[in-house]
Amino acid sequence: MNIVGLNKEASDYLEELERLNVSLDDEDNNSINTLEINASAEANEIVEEKESPRGIASESRVYKGYTVAGKIEMPSVNLRYPVLDTMTNANALEVSVCIQYGVPLNTVGNTVIIGHNYKNGLFFGSNKNMKNGDQIHITNYATGVKKTYSIYSIYQTEESDTSFYNRDTGGKSEITLITCQNNNKYRLVIKAKEI
Repeated sequence: MNIVGLNKEASDYLEELERLNVSLDDEDNNSINTLEINASAEANEIVEEKESPRGIASESRVYKGYTVAGKIEMPSVNLRYPVLDTMTNANALEVSVCIQYGVPLNTVGNTVIIGHNYKNGLFFGSNKNMKNGDQIHITNYATGVKKTYSIYSIYQTEESDTSFYNRDTGGKSEITLITCQNNNKYRLVIKAKEI
């Protein structure tokens, strides 16, 4: 499948989840109910209500067979993709970007998100064009929490370097985006902190 097809599929999926999230937001603000979605029904068909934190039901957070933790949006490079909850296997990276290490999205600590670097710009192929100060928006679908992050560090490192995985985030949420560079010899690392 070409880049246009993959981007359209990802965009269509995210739009459907956003429609579901809007229906949750329209409920009484004092309610902590989320909607359970019948996997075989249309994504907007309500089957039953179940008490849980506000967010999108796990049954509807599946994209191409992989569980989705949330959404990443990087306006400066026109990127918008589902974030898979874990890189369960190498094939997951052919579907979207994935959480490789760390805490769940938008929680205190560091979340490492990995994505392929395709020359056509797919996934993290445009990360080399990002700059300090660029914003990244992350939505955690389980909780419904959306946070904005600002890039404060961009550098290249050895493929085996994982020193950036664990770090003191000062009680804030941080994300680290990593992708390969130079035919997989190096990694491009982008660090961003919650603003």
